[in-house]
Amino acid sequence: MATDGVTTATVRRAAALFSARAYRPVLRGQRNQDLEECVHWLRPRLGLSAHAANGEVIDHAYQLLARSYRPEYVYKNLITSKIFVGRHRASTTVMLNEFRVGSAVADAVLVNGEAAAYEIKTELDNPDKLTRQLAQYYKAFPRVYVVTHHSIAARYEARLEGTPAGVISVGSRLRLSTAKPSELHTEDLSVLTMFNALRVDETRFALSALGLGVPEVPNGLRYQRYLERAMQAPAIAFHGAFRTALSGRTIAGDRSLYLDPTLLPLRSILLQLDPSPSEGDRLRVWLEREE
Repeated sequence: MATDGVTTATVRRAAALFSARAYRPVLRGQRNQDLEECVHWLRPRLGLSAHAANGEVIDHAYQLLARSYRPEYVYKNLITSKIFVGRHRASTTVMLNEFRVGSAVADAVLVNGEAAAYEIKTELDNPDKLTRQLAQYYKAFPRVYVVTHHSIAARYEARLEGTPAGVISVGSRLRLSTAKPSELHTEDLSVLTMFNALRVDETRFALSALGLGVPEVPNGLRYQRYLERAMQAPAIAFHGAFRTALSGRTIAGDRSLYLDPTLLPLRSILLQLDPSPSEGDRLRVWLEREE
């Protein structure tokens, strides 16, 4: 694939920059040779000088992907920037990436006053499994959105006509707009699915919050005994405890990183890595570094 004179190799190398794994060594103050070689290779191919800072390369690579290839990362980063940071307050909203729900994995989940799941469909994605995915999401989340490019949004609107799922369109200027409003849908909530999506400490919280008690049992019996208690609650009541439990997965690290406009291309990665203030400082130093 080549766009505007940009080779397929350049697009692939640019996409390789947007991986949480690539930045873990950087946060520890260590070198990631693969990352640095990728940045070095991209400088001239992105039209930058040999002394352009690492952060400038990251920014140009992101802009390249946003205007041409638009991989899933670009959409996920838009959700992080426009909804998690822009529309809600990052201090009171929880965003979770790659959240398993039953037999599916939601690309993003946002928990605030409500809990919503987001499914990304790029221009290269096959829509055939969407119905199955949404059926799983509604077992844990009463509001679901499909996020897709404006050029194919009408296709998803038609596909989802008569369903409660919403469609969010990504415009050519990377703006998000509602192509189809979502509707609250609680009829398919499943205690079993929500229960299986929680961590052990969150399950204990949910049982206590619902007044069901937390049985003291050996680890080998814990799952079954906890589940038996959970199944005593109506699904809508368990969802309230489920949502509150997930809201405890707040940002523990440096919140200022999410508000820094120079770090916008990396916001989704930062959300995954949740850097401490010292790790954020190391990242900034690396981004300012030149060849």
